[in-house]
Amino acid sequence: MNKIIREATKSMKKFLAILIAFTLILSLASCTAKPSETSKPLVYASFYPIYDLTSKIAGDKLTVKNIIPFNESPHGWEPSAKEMTEIAKAKAVIYLGMTMEDPWINKVKEAAPNTKFFEVSKGIEPIKKGNAINPHPWLSPKEALIIIKNIKDALVDIDPSNKDYFEKNYQNLKSEIENLDKQYREELSKTRLKTIVLFHSAFAYVARDYGLKQEPLVGMSDEAEPSPARISELVDLIKKEGIKYVFVEGMAPAKPMETIAKESGAQIMRISTIGTLSKEDMERNADFISLMKENLEKLKKGLE
Repeated sequence: MNKIIREATKSMKKFLAILIAFTLILSLASCTAKPSETSKPLVYASFYPIYDLTSKIAGDKLTVKNIIPFNESPHGWEPSAKEMTEIAKAKAVIYLGMTMEDPWINKVKEAAPNTKFFEVSKGIEPIKKGNAINPHPWLSPKEALIIIKNIKDALVDIDPSNKDYFEKNYQNLKSEIENLDKQYREELSKTRLKTIVLFHSAFAYVARDYGLKQEPLVGMSDEAEPSPARISELVDLIKKEGIKYVFVEGMAPAKPMETIAKESGAQIMRISTIGTLSKEDMERNADFISLMKENLEKLKKGLE
């Protein structure tokens, strides 16, 4: 009898050990598993200003990733095959339009037939030179208000269950940018000078919306080559109007503007296109709103 009891006890202990081990395995599996149904929808934004504005409205309801690296110029950028594959996994791609992402955006559309695409510059009156569209509207708070409305509508389309959440974030962002628009309008109306001399025509929408005149060294791309004749024209203009500062934007080459500054007696001032972020910008956690405020202060000083 004692032998039977000992054998039964031994069997029970073995059963309990197996049961405990099985329970632990199930517990670990439940901790590490990431069911697809609980993951956030993935959204790609084409380049920094679109990424930052999208992130502010999306909050913690969507996973927002940037396509063009923050420290690379969006002009002339092309995605690799690997990047194309990753983008195709997204539920949606949000891009500016107005030729900024040409021609790679069409290639991505072909490679991602199941992904939605949203062009968020719709409703903006484009500035054209011949048939070329100036693709820098986000630098004007007035145009940024149109962009964020389009972004909000896109996010509601992507994830309608969080419509109220996106609407709340949008209203908060809208208030900030409306305040920026008011500051730009009031402060730039008071400046002595109204002419901005800079490397490329990134501030065309700022000039149009706030009563300024833009005089770029080159056209719409920061990769264009300046001509000696245009350098000479700008030197004469600076002397004639008594301009104290010339601007170098983003990743534009400084040397041509340094030549203009040296020959005209003006000083160089760096200003952000917000299309890229410098290493310094990233280290100090700058964002779209803070950079727009800094641009206003630099414009005020440059036009004093």
